Amino acid sequence: MYETMEVYSLSWLYFLSFIFLTTFAFLNMVIGIIVNVMEEEHEREREARDVREGKVTLEDLHQEIAELKRLIQGQSKT
Repeated sequence: MYETMEVYSLSWLYFLSFIFLTTFAFLNMVIGIIVNVMEEEHEREREARDVREGKVTLEDLHQEIAELKRLIQGQSKT
């Protein structure tokens, strides 16, 4: 860098901006990964709490609807 500054006196501006932008991008990625992992853990915890509390899930409702459809079709055939 110092050799370049002897020829181009404002080259420090390029190097400094490159370092800042690279650092910003790297930290942004790291923070994004951390937030993503925390969201996934929060979702798992919420699902586990819902199961403990006995809340009905969407999958349970789909199974119940399918069972009701089978019962209705069985009754209409007889």
